[in-house]
Amino acid sequence: MSLNPLRIWLGALMCVWTFIAQAESEAHHHASDTDAQALMHKAGHILSQAQALELESVAVFRNANDLLNRIKTLRMTQRELAGTEQEAAFTDMVNALNTQREHWQTQGAHLRRYSGELKTEALGLMEIGFRQAWSDKVNLRGPMQLMPESGQVMAHNAQVRSVHPTMLNRMDDGPDTRQDAGMTMSMPGMSGQQAPEDLDISTFQASRNLNFFAHVEPITKPHPMVPLNEIHEWRLLISDADGQPLTGANIVIDGHMPGHVHGLPTQPRVTTEVAPGEYLIEGIKFQMTGWWVMQIDVTRGDIQDALVFNVVL
Repeated sequence: MSLNPLRIWLGALMCVWTFIAQAESEAHHHASDTDAQALMHKAGHILSQAQALELESVAVFRNANDLLNRIKTLRMTQRELAGTEQEAAFTDMVNALNTQREHWQTQGAHLRRYSGELKTEALGLMEIGFRQAWSDKVNLRGPMQLMPESGQVMAHNAQVRSVHPTMLNRMDDGPDTRQDAGMTMSMPGMSGQQAPEDLDISTFQASRNLNFFAHVEPITKPHPMVPLNEIHEWRLLISDADGQPLTGANIVIDGHMPGHVHGLPTQPRVTTEVAPGEYLIEGIKFQMTGWWVMQIDVTRGDIQDALVFNVVL
């Protein structure tokens, strides 16, 4: 069996290490950047490198898995050769391939870990850039949190209000939606959703294809926190990859709970662009605590991309 493909991959990995060294050098020399747009431009550059490393790790893991399947087949042949003159040489070859597979697994894990470190670094730069560019708009520190003494958790099929014109006032339009005193559709205890320990819950995110950067936060008083079972508003700040406010964008918002069969009880939407790059989202309501995934689809001209925010309440 020829080992040339293995040598080719080893050469490719050497190129990746050179790429990593360059990324590391650039990621740790941002201290002198104070301009918001320069910070976000550098964040975009580092995120591109992180994405490239993640793709490299996927390719390395894929080849390691392919090699593992090949080794499993060879092990069967190895057993058939037991006691023959070919057994020793064949066993050595299989063991060498397995050593290579283990090496690829290690390298893939290293690439993925370093990709994550670069992403964290870039998102940190992005946050600094947003706080500089929109110092009077970014009030939230840290991830979104549930407002103390929020309302009860609601059932999956609770009727709700919505900002959508066809859904307004659904809760109280006519006798069919009235409840007798003492009756409730609230069901405390339905909030056992567990989020992964390493879940990214930052309110500063880059879009999947790195076309846009964004920040979201609740517009509530006295602090930007999420009320349960109350319709409230969010502020959405969006820039392009160079840190320029994104104006005139078409934005669609959706949300769901992983592992549950329902989404948001309302239909939130952007109602106005308050200022360049600043959008008002109305009609947001969470009826349950737990892990929510909010997806914001953004279209600007011929560019379409999606932002994802994880919210744990």
